Amino acid sequence: MTDERRDDEIIGRALSRAIETIDVNQTPFERSRIATAPARRSIFGLWQIATAAAAIVLALAIGSWLTRSTESQPGVAASPTIPASATPSVAPTASPVQAPNVPTWVYFARDGLPPVGAYIDAHSSSAVLASAEGRIGARISALSGFGSGSIPAGATNPMSLVAKPAPTAGSSQGSMGVFVSVQGDVAKVEFDLNPGWGVRGAAQSQALVQQLVYTITEESGIRWALITEKGKPNAVIDQLVVDRPLSREDVFGYAAAGPSGAANSVASDGTSTPGVSLTTSYSVDSVAPGVARFVVTITGPQGAAPELPSFTAYLDRTEEADFGKAALYLQVGAEPNTNLGLTRVDRSPLRAVRATRGFGSPLAVGGAAFVLGLDDLRPWRVFTLSNPTRIVVDIGGAPQSVSDRIAVYQLLPGATGTREMQIIGVARVFEASVSWRLKDTTGREVASGHFLASLGSSAVWGTFDTRIAIPASMTGPGTLELFEASPKDGTPQGVVQIPLGVR
Repeated sequence: MTDERRDDEIIGRALSRAIETIDVNQTPFERSRIATAPARRSIFGLWQIATAAAAIVLALAIGSWLTRSTESQPGVAASPTIPASATPSVAPTASPVQAPNVPTWVYFARDGLPPVGAYIDAHSSSAVLASAEGRIGARISALSGFGSGSIPAGATNPMSLVAKPAPTAGSSQGSMGVFVSVQGDVAKVEFDLNPGWGVRGAAQSQALVQQLVYTITEESGIRWALITEKGKPNAVIDQLVVDRPLSREDVFGYAAAGPSGAANSVASDGTSTPGVSLTTSYSVDSVAPGVARFVVTITGPQGAAPELPSFTAYLDRTEEADFGKAALYLQVGAEPNTNLGLTRVDRSPLRAVRATRGFGSPLAVGGAAFVLGLDDLRPWRVFTLSNPTRIVVDIGGAPQSVSDRIAVYQLLPGATGTREMQIIGVARVFEASVSWRLKDTTGREVASGHFLASLGSSAVWGTFDTRIAIPASMTGPGTLELFEASPKDGTPQGVVQIPLGVR
């Protein structure tokens, strides 16, 4: 039985006893008000008044006991006491909670090179980051509000120039006034701009488009970015019209993407020497701006120089989160004794390196396997070096200095040289012959020649390190062209055009 039921019984019994003690005092008819005039007298007699008073006192005592404080009673919650003088108060407004900083991979523009990625802090709530649209919008907003701090060396942030109107209704993805929608592998980003994009000239416009396309397509599963303006059929960035979805390969600046798919693999036969060891290394921007290099060094027993083992390499698309949009697969016919697992790099174009034991199909070579996570399908090449024995994979470079047949690492575009210029690079040309010619500002050829690479026509590239003489008649700006002369008619193939100055 609960306390509440026991209290009710106590009150009931007390009131019953009080009522039972009251004498009703029925009045005979002859003394009633109807028969005679009423006399001045009390309604109850003295005894009845005393009895009723006792009942009232008892009831008050019981009520006081029932309404006593319950703070000391275990398991009973005391009701809050509200003072009679209290007036309703407005609940304090909660301070807005700032979204946490979330490291977010975005891209910045580099003059003459594809965009370069970096992590920056973005203020994003879990609700925003729960959808692809929200994550894309968060990246754009993060770029919009990002200053000059922590931008990779040599890079710029064109998004900081874009006008920032107040957010519109339904645009909960940041202060940029953007609305993102995703359909399949295409992300449409509509900008609500007033007064405009804020960039001027072809270079800034192109840099902004590159930055946006790379940042938008960083979202897993998104390959194409459609940039639009509210109320307009196309986005017009200064004089640049964007009227279709763009992929990274559409804007990265190279003449063409690198050969991709297992059908376009580079393979080399070799000798499997027992007891060899493999070590790996990588670099970014060290060989030349925009070049990522991965090296596998092969060492024989007791440090002896081994024969080159067989290897196979190919490039393909991938959609592994935080690993890049492309992957280069390299398998070497030797057992690895290097550290297996994943190594983060996060320096464009190289995002990560994973070392495993073999791939199986489509690569037939057994042994060690390496996967390079990359930003895009930019041109790549494989060559070998000796003393020590090495397999070298190079990815990217300055678009003006790279073609499907030639890649120049030194002389850099825009360089100023003397009467003798050193040229270093790699080539994959007919009979290893690299042709060159120097033109002045009018397009007139003022000098020409050719030199040999270390290896001729093959899937594996050859290297070169040579010097060319500049005639005394040539001064000021000009263009150096390197190419393969077609074996059929001598027409230039795979032309590389490097602007330079001669003093």
